[in-house]
This record gives sequence, C-alpha cells and structure tokens, in this order.
Amino acid sequence: MTPTVERLVLATDGSDNAVRAADHALYLADAFDAGLHVVSAAGAPDGTLSRVADSVRARTAVEAEEAVAAVTRKALVTDVPTTTAVVDGSPARVVVEAGRDADVLVVGRHGRTGLGRFLVGSVTERVLDDPPTVTLVVPAEADATPSYETIALLVDDSPVGRAAATRAIDVASATGAKLDPLAIVDNRFSDAPGLRRALEDEARGLVKDIAVEAARAAVESAATVRTGVPAAELLDFVDEVGADLVVVPTDASRSLDRHTATSVARRVVRRAPVPVLVVPKGSVTRHPGVERTKSDE
Repeated sequence: MTPTVERLVLATDGSDNAVRAADHALYLADAFDAGLHVVSAAGAPDGTLSRVADSVRARTAVEAEEAVAAVTRKALVTDVPTTTAVVDGSPARVVVEAGRDADVLVVGRHGRTGLGRFLVGSVTERVLDDPPTVTLVVPAEADATPSYETIALLVDDSPVGRAAATRAIDVASATGAKLDPLAIVDNRFSDAPGLRRALEDEARGLVKDIAVEAARAAVESAATVRTGVPAAELLDFVDEVGADLVVVPTDASRSLDRHTATSVARRVVRRAPVPVLVVPKGSVTRHPGVERTKSDE
C-alpha cells in the first residue's frame, strides 16, 4: 500500500502537552518519510479586549518563536525535514488554516493557560468542530518515546468509516503495528432482537473486510464485534488491548448514527490516555476507504 501521508502540520504553543504532540508528530513523519511543518500563532484569541490585544500579541509572538524553535531542535536528531512558521492571528484560525494543507494535523489535547497564552485544549475543541483534515490529538500522558505497536480502530460502514480504516492500515503498515478493529452495535438503538442480529452480522462482515485489506498491506489484524455503548466500549477496548493509538471516524452509517459518531469521537479524544486519530468527513475524497466485498453487499 502506498503511504498517503506526505506532509504533517504540528500546531504548538510550547506547553508540555505540545511538546508531547511534537514527539508523536516527529515519530509519524519519520515512519512515513514525510515532511513536518510546525506552526504557532502569535495573536490574541477571538474575543480578546482591544485594549489588551497588542500586549497579548507581543507576548504570544515571543512564546511562539520559542515554541517552534524547540521543535526544530528536536527535529535535528531525526531525519525529518522540518519547516516552521509563526503566524499572526487567532490560534484557532491559524491552526485550521495551516491544517488545510496537511495530510495529518497534530495538536495537543491541552496547552498553556493565562492571559496572553492560548489554551490549545480549547483550540483543539474548535478544530474538531469541523476538522480541516485528519487530526491527531495527543494527550499529555502519551508516551514521550512513541512506538505504535497496537492500533485500535472504531469500525463503521460509512464512507468516513472506510476512510478511517484505510488510514489506520496506512499507519499500521508504516509503523509495523498490529491493527485491532472494533465494530460496536449500539444497544441503545437496537433493542429488537432481529435488528440487533442483523447489525451484528453486518459488523462481522465489516471487520472481515478490514482484515482482508490489512493482509494485503502485510498488516496483522484481529477482529472484534461488541454490543454496548460505543464510547465506553471503545475506551475499555483500548485499555484491554493496550492500544498505542486510536482511530475514529466522525461520521457513520446505521450501526452508529452520525450524531453518535461525532459524540463518540469527542468523548474518546477527551478521555483516551493515548493519541486519537480523528478522521473527518472532508477526508473521504483525499483518502478513499476500504471497500466492502461483493459477497457482503
């Protein structure tokens, strides 16, 4: 399988969590032999009072320069080609705009706080409202020396779900990880026994298709189907299999309705102890997904 990651963008504010995000951005860039662009915002957040905006901008400009310089120093001990930019503007807008040109946008789950220091956590929430591309959200407790050995994937038969499967296989292939797909039948919306059995049969077909596609990429893959509350089941699964990365779509078909899929992604991003790769609806045209086998159509 040809890797689909050629350019990563890392948003940083120099916080401890952003430093951890940089570790994972460099790890993935190295795995894919991709370039890394590091961006930091030198501007006041939206809503900042005009009388303090100039002082905030001056302070954040210094912090932004320090933040990108710190990542550049990290990159020197790798073979990852790295570019940097300090951009004047509100943090959320800067991050979203930079992410439009990326195959993967990397952000920390939390960041700096205090006047003149934007909170990456709040920026991340705004980015995830409408992600410009596939987005890796890295928590503060993520491994400082990343090595992805097991990747958990939330499975769904929507175009976004299939794109997420393709991206998960890509990452597993590049990093040498095992892929652990999990299909969940939401028991809150499938009380009728006949409907539940049909959804479970469909789920088994989905994980089978992913296993076949993974095998083509020489990726080891398991297959699990469960019934329950999606976010809780996925987080439990991540813990059980010792996943180093979770891949989730933000859209869904019948097994997870669209509102549920977005809610699951947000809950997993907030609570997972490992990085979460969020695959949005807009990524489908850029990263076509795993197709169903004819026997299952």
